[in-house]
Formats: sequence, C-alpha cells, structure tokens
Amino acid sequence: MRKDRFFAVFILGLLFFSGCSRREIRGEPRNLQDLNNRVLGLLVSPVLVEPQDIQAEGGFLPSEVRAFSSSTDLVIALKTKRVDAMLTTVETSRFLISADMKLDIISLTQPGNGLRMILRDTDTALLEELNSGIKALKAEGTLDKLYDRYITNVTADRLAAAPAQLPLIEGTQTILVGINGDLPPYDYISADGKPAGFNVALMGELSRALGKNVQFVTIPSDARFSALLSKNTRRMDLFFWFYGNLSIDSLVLTEAYAEVDECILVRKE
Repeated sequence: MRKDRFFAVFILGLLFFSGCSRREIRGEPRNLQDLNNRVLGLLVSPVLVEPQDIQAEGGFLPSEVRAFSSSTDLVIALKTKRVDAMLTTVETSRFLISADMKLDIISLTQPGNGLRMILRDTDTALLEELNSGIKALKAEGTLDKLYDRYITNVTADRLAAAPAQLPLIEGTQTILVGINGDLPPYDYISADGKPAGFNVALMGELSRALGKNVQFVTIPSDARFSALLSKNTRRMDLFFWFYGNLSIDSLVLTEAYAEVDECILVRKE
C-alpha cells in the first residue's frame, strides 16, 4: 500500500515538473462555462477589450484577453496553447476547420453583426455612393451569388476557382481600399501575395457600379485605423472590414453587406 502511495505521489510530481499547466489538467473547453478563467485571443481592436467586456457580451469571464495583430499569429497562439480560445466568426472558423480538423466551434448566444466598410466621416459623397451600390447589389441578387461562390462553397483546399477581376476604367477616380486578409474566406492574401476573397469580389462589383477604379492597399490590422485617419498622406480611403460597435467619432460605417455570427474557436481534446 505504501509503495502504491509513493508511486502516485511520484507521478503527480512528474506531471507538475514536466510543465503540465493548469489549463491542460482541466482539459480543453467544450462550452461557454468551460471558458471562464481561460485566456481568450482576438484580433486587435480600436478599443482595449477587457475580460468584463467579454462577460457582458459573450456570457463568460476569461482570466485574460490577448490581442494579436494578425489572424495567422492568433491561430498559431491557439495551436501552441498560448491562448485557450479565439474569438472570430462562424464562417472563418469553418474555413479554418476545413484545413485543421483538430479545431472546434463553441457557439455564442448574442445576435449576429453586419459586416461593413469603414471610412472617414468627411467622405460623405463616397459613403452615399457605397451605400447606394451595396443596396443595388443586394436588390439584384449579386451579393447572394458572390456569397455562395466565395463563402458558402469555399474551403481551405478549394478556394474560388478564379480570383475576382477588377475593372480598369480610364479617366476616373481611384479608390484606395485597405485590406488585411485576416478574415478568410471574406478576405485573405492569396499564394501570389494579392488580396482575394469575397470582399475583393464585392469591391470589383462596386467599382463597375460606381464607375470608379479600385486599388487595394494591404495593411496590418493594428495599423488600419491610424492609416485611415492619417492627415499627412492619403494612405487609403476606406477599409475592409468591421463588425460590432465603432467608438471612433471621426469614422463612419457603410451599410452592412453581409451578416456574420461570432463564435469561439477552440482546440479539440
């Protein structure tokens, strides 16, 4: 009996000193309740997100919220157990799961958000044009067709067969569109280094509808707001994408062009 007790104590000590963390002992989270006192990762936001903010909207209280400047860094942090879970959209989660079956989704209870573009509040004419264009594409069914092609029928190993082609219109204005590629399959950076996905295809259709050229500017998530508000140089005119509440007075949002549901992406056991 004493030998058995010694063996049990030895095993517990070995687990402790081998670096087995408290999170690993508890296992991976499987539901919202399991997410309490865990480390949550998310993409960098224009405002500091505290655990209490997550509790108010998500229904659980993480021990810590860590912000990452790119979705690649965020996914790596999840896989390497630097965070226990990541906040993202259902569509992005399904896309990532199609490439890695060792991930799983925990649903949230709050209603979905509209996916929108951000631009300066002084660009009222451009805002009106974009809103009119979005409404027209909705009414004629073009948005639904783009969604099926670039979101519904896309997986990580089966991206849209051909990238969206942007029109080139002579003698007209060029809109500088910021994009980070951090919300696949809505937008991502393709193997040739070019922006691709639903948002790019949408902007191509808006270019045709508005009679204006579009030039994409790739910019990190943590620099998008400062770049848009830059007064010294014109770095971009609008930015894809945003969902949720915008708390910056000098920026405005377009009409929603798609609806997204947030969820929590976790590792499987």
